[in-house]
Amino acid sequence: MVRQPGDYGMDLRRLRSGEIDAAYVGSTMAPEAVAAEHGWQLLAWVGGHFRIPTVVLAVDPTYVSPDDPAVQAMIRAHRRALRVLHDDPDTTVRHLRTFLGGQPEAEARAGYERFIAPCFSTDGRADRTIGAAGIAAIAAELGVPETVGAEEFYCTG
Repeated sequence: MVRQPGDYGMDLRRLRSGEIDAAYVGSTMAPEAVAAEHGWQLLAWVGGHFRIPTVVLAVDPTYVSPDDPAVQAMIRAHRRALRVLHDDPDTTVRHLRTFLGGQPEAEARAGYERFIAPCFSTDGRADRTIGAAGIAAIAAELGVPETVGAEEFYCTG
């Protein structure tokens, strides 16, 4: 069975029941913790192949100016959230558990330590070198030209 990713809980239920043999577990969960909890074998981690900062605020300047007060307010809120991610791991883990439907604290904390703490800056800027490598890898995998570079994609002003 091959399907689009999305309902990771459903995938976990199907793995447990034996309906499927393997599944992609979203990067909001720590795959090592999920595998250890169920006695499964971790085959690969997508982040080991593609490291692409993907949480962004994007605007199309033909519709709204990046200097618009609403856009600037969103940027300030995003930076405050990033500061909480770095300065208050307990609050971050508490919110992760809520967002992920009550995931055990140890699992949420493992996910925080692996996927969040080391991967997000406090100023909202992405590492363009990592972005360029990710864009190149995905373009090569898909067999398409790189039409957008990291400079355009991660324009952080």
